Amino acid sequence: MSERSEDQELMALATALRELQPQSDTLDRAVLMYRAGRASVRGWVWPLATAVATTLALVLGVFLTVRPSTLVVEQIVYMPVRADVPQPPSEKQPDSILPPAPEALVMEPLDSGPRGRDLQMEESVLRWGLKGIPPPPPAPPLPQTPTVEQLLQSF
Repeated sequence: MSERSEDQELMALATALRELQPQSDTLDRAVLMYRAGRASVRGWVWPLATAVATTLALVLGVFLTVRPSTLVVEQIVYMPVRADVPQPPSEKQPDSILPPAPEALVMEPLDSGPRGRDLQMEESVLRWGLKGIPPPPPAPPLPQTPTVEQLLQSF
């Protein structure tokens, strides 16, 4: 029974919709689009920011093109040399400021040790090129290889 009442309601709605007539004389498409465009405007912040950035770019471009070229002036200045030599500081200094003794800083002479030999080799190569490298020491003789008979006799 309820299905028939729903069917009757749907039929009534369908007939009501069929009887509706569009009002074409009051709907103007140009006005509708204009109002939609006006409604979509979000504010004045972005147009203002764009105008400020464009103006700043133009002003900086004008300053860059109009600026004067820099003038470099070279000038030689002669300074008189004073004859007086500054005196070394007085020998009496507090004990806490004295530098450590040189013996404590140098562990071995520069000529001895591996670092000294490396420095001498570097200086020699830089001065004379590859000809400055001394020949290597002779290789020690190889030990005598035992023969098979000697190995068997050792067991």
